[in-house]
Amino acid sequence: MIPSGPGRDQLRRKYRAFGDAIARVWSATVGSDVAMYREGFHIDTEQVSIDTADGVTVMRTIDVSICELLSPAERNRYQGLWSSDPDGRVVRGLLLIRNSEVHRHAPINVDTDRLVSGFGDCAWRVFPQWKAYAELPAEVRRLEPRQSRDPHDRYQDSVAGRLVIETLLDAMRFFDRCDPSLTRRDDDSDIARFPLREFIQHTYECRHPYWPRAAEYNDLLLDGMTLMPPIGRTRQIRRTVLLSDTTLYMGLTDLGHHSESFVESADQIAWDIAGGYPYTAVTTAGDVIDVAERDRVLICGETPLSETDLADTVGNESAATDDREVTNEWIRTWWTKQLGDAYRYGAHRRPKM
Repeated sequence: MIPSGPGRDQLRRKYRAFGDAIARVWSATVGSDVAMYREGFHIDTEQVSIDTADGVTVMRTIDVSICELLSPAERNRYQGLWSSDPDGRVVRGLLLIRNSEVHRHAPINVDTDRLVSGFGDCAWRVFPQWKAYAELPAEVRRLEPRQSRDPHDRYQDSVAGRLVIETLLDAMRFFDRCDPSLTRRDDDSDIARFPLREFIQHTYECRHPYWPRAAEYNDLLLDGMTLMPPIGRTRQIRRTVLLSDTTLYMGLTDLGHHSESFVESADQIAWDIAGGYPYTAVTTAGDVIDVAERDRVLICGETPLSETDLADTVGNESAATDDREVTNEWIRTWWTKQLGDAYRYGAHRRPKM
């Protein structure tokens, strides 16, 4: 706890200022200029970058003030959290951004490769994320004599590539956990101004310091979807694709009036079959054989499925499925995208009938 006195009162104001700064960054995600051209979109995220710079400056002021106000023993414990605590590592990594804004002549712009459309004042919603460390200006990456390497390392392992708003929420959560009595709260004792306003309804995004981050929520959704059986009468396996140490199977889901392609892992198929969902496999000879599982191993008749010559696998790197030319690399990319987007995975596992 921060001891009472003028420093504590000032720090409480800084907590409030940081929350307000995060809200401005959030608002800027619907205030960015978006223009459409024949070759694609042009997205201007300058306002997001400006408001974010203000936010990390306030964040650093809070960080320094806490260190100055704590006793030596408590200060050492707090500074240890810069490396041992996930949120503390984010605070330390964002210091690299703050130092660039204050001490360097190299502004850091944020990237956004995603946007959704809305209406009126919220015509577009952008999703700014931090650049990879190697993409930062050389002046920012340069390490001066006697300068700590720590912010550089923490940026790389805890900030780079992540959504800007989530890293700021991480920092807010970190300070609140350090001394929750300094945080401005509403009548229901929740942090004031949070959750942030939902501008455009779409898939999940984190709008509160204590909500799951998007990646965490995605994993929760994926776990839930894997417990439910697929939609459809049955699934017919036609092809094997290897991805590192994962065996993938592609085929068709029988939805009654039509079929749709699926890509699924061997482990998940074994789980589905153990739960009673039927799978069959089509061989190069055209035989359709029921697939069973024994101790999590898939069996096609009396042969392991991994040793079965499936219809679209042998000598066929580019086989036609659903009247499309589908390469093994396309299948691997499809699977990877599904794991990163639970809604996409759900749309293929449990499509609308």
